Amino acid sequence: MKKIVWQSKTHLVSDSFRDRHLSASANGGNAYDFYSAMALRSEFDVQMSEVSLFQAGESTLSYWRRMRKDAPEADAVICEPYPIVFGKRIRGVKYAGMIHHIDDVLGKSTVKHAWYFSRLKRRLQHLDLVVTVSKYWKEYLENLGCGNVKVIYNSFDPEQYRISNEQVEAFKKKYSLPDNKPLIYIGNASRQKGAYEVYDALKNANYHLIMSGPQNHAPDLPVQYMKMDHAEYLTLLKASSVVITFSRMIEGWNRIAHEAMLCGTPVIGSGVGGMRELLEGGGQQIIPDASGLPDAVSKAIISREELAKKGHAFVSNYNMKYFNSSWLNAMNELLNTK
Repeated sequence: MKKIVWQSKTHLVSDSFRDRHLSASANGGNAYDFYSAMALRSEFDVQMSEVSLFQAGESTLSYWRRMRKDAPEADAVICEPYPIVFGKRIRGVKYAGMIHHIDDVLGKSTVKHAWYFSRLKRRLQHLDLVVTVSKYWKEYLENLGCGNVKVIYNSFDPEQYRISNEQVEAFKKKYSLPDNKPLIYIGNASRQKGAYEVYDALKNANYHLIMSGPQNHAPDLPVQYMKMDHAEYLTLLKASSVVITFSRMIEGWNRIAHEAMLCGTPVIGSGVGGMRELLEGGGQQIIPDASGLPDAVSKAIISREELAKKGHAFVSNYNMKYFNSSWLNAMNELLNTK
């Protein structure tokens, strides 16, 4: 059995893989990477690198020195961005990179960030394979000079999104959610995810706005903030009349929009980055300017059934059978290439 070493900076990914259970605090990128490693486990000896984990209080220089000494014994190494920047390549080993998105705005913020992203882009060009999550990023990476880029879309188990009306009613009662006005979920409670722009656009409408996330980074907004487990989060998506994903960062994909469509809920999004491909594929509304949100929400509520069917039909294609086979095919092809 061929051996694959997965290099992650994040203990959460490594610990979840060890426990064979995704941590409740995982973000979208963590979840994708966990399920990717688990998919490969069925045909390969997959091990998480202990060396690549960033330790609490560790300096970047210390991490770099440690990574430069690492010589993983493997047939292939899959690297997340930090190990791509600070690791080294071993002769005779195939190297693949895992890229969700590249933040070019952050890359211009400081000299340190400019160096990091410049080095990341240079090193990506020399990998044997780069896996990414949308056509937007495939084109971006190919324009950088990456020669072998594959898209493997975010995927989910559709059965987990079958939520009954009884579950929705119990959820609404538990959190005292109103029945006399539409529920609009506006995503994570942060400026970067567009919470302030969405609130300003809809504050005078007769909607009940909800935001969520591990932390409330928009506490000054008079919007109901909810911190829930994953099951309740999915019920919220189902209970919502409309889900708005108005991120201002260049998204890799957008797991909230994807999951909302699996729940049969219309989505309105800014369409930045890979999110555009997702919304276009699902026949949902793309509204780049927040001033268009009031009309878009009204349309989504009126056309809810039609939009729900289109969205669900599209995202249902990306199930775990597709995901697992895509990763296995990509790595078998890589390892069988001379």
